[in-house]
Amino acid sequence: MITARLAFIVLVVFGSVGPSDLRTVGPSDPRTQQNPTFKSTTALVEVDAVILNKDGQFVPRLKAEDFELREEGKPQQIQQFYMVTHDRAQRSDLPETAQMPGALQAGHRVFVLLFDEGHLANDSLLRTKAGAEKFINDQLGPGDVGGIFLDGGMYKGRMTSDRAELLSGVRAVHPAFDNRQAILAPFREFPRISSEVDATRVADGARELVTEIAKVACKEEPPACVSAGGQSAVENQIESKSRLYVRQARMLTSQTLQNLRMVVRGLSHFPGRKTVVFMTEGFYVEESRTLLEQIAAQASRAGVTIYSIDGRGNVNQMSSNPDVVRMERSRSLAFDTGTDGPTILTSGTGGFMVSGIDDMSRAFGMVVRDTSTYYVFGYQPANAKMDGKFRKIELKSKVAGLKIRARRGYAALELPPQDAIWSIK
Repeated sequence: MITARLAFIVLVVFGSVGPSDLRTVGPSDPRTQQNPTFKSTTALVEVDAVILNKDGQFVPRLKAEDFELREEGKPQQIQQFYMVTHDRAQRSDLPETAQMPGALQAGHRVFVLLFDEGHLANDSLLRTKAGAEKFINDQLGPGDVGGIFLDGGMYKGRMTSDRAELLSGVRAVHPAFDNRQAILAPFREFPRISSEVDATRVADGARELVTEIAKVACKEEPPACVSAGGQSAVENQIESKSRLYVRQARMLTSQTLQNLRMVVRGLSHFPGRKTVVFMTEGFYVEESRTLLEQIAAQASRAGVTIYSIDGRGNVNQMSSNPDVVRMERSRSLAFDTGTDGPTILTSGTGGFMVSGIDDMSRAFGMVVRDTSTYYVFGYQPANAKMDGKFRKIELKSKVAGLKIRARRGYAALELPPQDAIWSIK
């Protein structure tokens, strides 16, 4: 089995991998040798939890007996508990349980940056790329591994600790030929459609809504209504516009869901917490909520926490930040209800959304801080049958005043054989 040294460049083939696919390149230096230990079993369900006080500060020195963990309403025995931190100020607060098997292994971080090109306008893509480059240069640690997911696959088919390769991956990201903002643009033109929800209802045959939208459009803009050929012609335009949008939006969303599934499936081969930074403006979810919930549940089982960064930045006001688009190019969110998708993914896996921030390095910093200090709870479910169904998890504190953010449940699936990125020697 291969032992990865922190001074090495770690390359991890992404997909269905085995121990022979883990390889390192670089000079041998016994002074950089690390010997982490890790005890993992696919029967163990792990729950990562960020626990804060009323001031939003992480709370150290907690114990397993400070918590109650339930699955489907039934109490579960906490068999594994430890705290992980990359914050030097927090390390002095590590309880003895942090030295148990698994603590050092989990101390390494795995980041996958997923660019949702079909749901990022050009200015958003440029902004997120700049933030990603700064993250790689300034915040990716020597023991961390990263991957850049773009254009339907992982850059070079692998994850790596090589900053130069990761930066090349970010620079290889290009705008999609069609993106969500482009297909939403006709909503703002006569005859205006107020939201994706209305467009979906129209495409599904809601004739009364078509008539209502046409009446409002003709009342607000009589000359445009006359020019279009009257209310009947406007109704036809509304129906055509709605059907076209739904068809295009479905295609973009389908690709996004496929990408998310691929990332979750690939990361499920590796133990411990894995962080996905999902860069998107949101997407059409009216017909995909169940699928998104399934992806979130599968990610939770695989130990994948999803964070979402909205590349639009602060669209409602001018900013002094140099990477912000000009005011005349700012986009209204009035027609856009696509943030439901990222919300389902992040809340279901214990992450969060970052929006309304122009400085993408700050957005990445929020994610890095959150994913760098947390507690791990491990338990073997009383119901040992992995039947594929969703199981609700409730983690409650017996200590007053604590706020817990953790995954809400998981899909009861058998995990594939676990392959260590940092192997035991």
